[in-house]
Amino acid sequence: MNILFENDEQDQDNSKGLRRVKNIALFTKETPIEKVEDALSNLNNYKDAGYGQYVTYQRQADPSINPVIQKAFGPGGGPNMKIPANRKEWNAADKEWRLKKAKDIQSRTGLDIAGWEDLSYDELPKAATDWKVFYPQSSIEAMVPIILDITQKSDILKWVEEDGMVVFPRKDNKTIPNDDTLEKVLKTIMKNAGIEDFTIKPVEAKDETLPEPKTKEPEKVAIPSYNITSTPDGGPLSIEDAEDLKDDLEIKVSELKPGASDLKIKVVPSKQNPDNALIQISGFKSSKERSTIQQKVQNVINRLFEQKLKKAFQVRAGIIK
Repeated sequence: MNILFENDEQDQDNSKGLRRVKNIALFTKETPIEKVEDALSNLNNYKDAGYGQYVTYQRQADPSINPVIQKAFGPGGGPNMKIPANRKEWNAADKEWRLKKAKDIQSRTGLDIAGWEDLSYDELPKAATDWKVFYPQSSIEAMVPIILDITQKSDILKWVEEDGMVVFPRKDNKTIPNDDTLEKVLKTIMKNAGIEDFTIKPVEAKDETLPEPKTKEPEKVAIPSYNITSTPDGGPLSIEDAEDLKDDLEIKVSELKPGASDLKIKVVPSKQNPDNALIQISGFKSSKERSTIQQKVQNVINRLFEQKLKKAFQVRAGIIK
């Protein structure tokens, strides 16, 4: 196998103040270009060493599959949130859904599932209703077969044919973070497709030049708000729950990080359903701060809903009024 990858910088044209743009190209000695394109279109070829991390790029290329993936891993939260949600879902489901879920559990546990479709949730083996078993735990390894079950066609890479080569324009392949990763992805695809006579190298983009970058002050970018649109189990967020959460979050958020007290929290009624709402948190100083606060806020919300669920249970049981 002949691999050529020149790791040089973008060529400069000082006389015009422009720099030539380089794209990554792949060509073969004998393998037809049609076979190369078939390999690039087959999502199964994006699995590397059985791990499959490149398959997950499909989530960025086709965001429509994300709700299916999220549903496959079940409701969010801990056991106090998951178990009641799992019980409700199983008991409300028809036999076809129960049998499918039983087979899913069996594939991960080896349990005998005979007759499960006729049982209530509480009649199932405890090993099956364990909150870490009823739905698989989210991981790349667990995600790959779900993605491949949704589609076998890859939307990850974009390419054009030029002079007998397959060229991957940098501007059209933003799903892949950089050229080094693109090279690794291409090598993985070719290996899985059994194509060995290929060469990878940078080529000058046709009719594509960029002005020489000038040093300038970084522009201030508006950081988007963080919106909470659903409960931890995936249900709609009611106006009442949103108002309760807003009051609690205004107290809790200021404790999460110094300066977080500058954040603004408000309830925004849903345009589609006046009974539902979302909680909008804005005023972040940076993307890093937003990411840090977002994770901590989600943990706070999970705890608040667990407390709410526990209190509701105690009221129904007559423990408290």
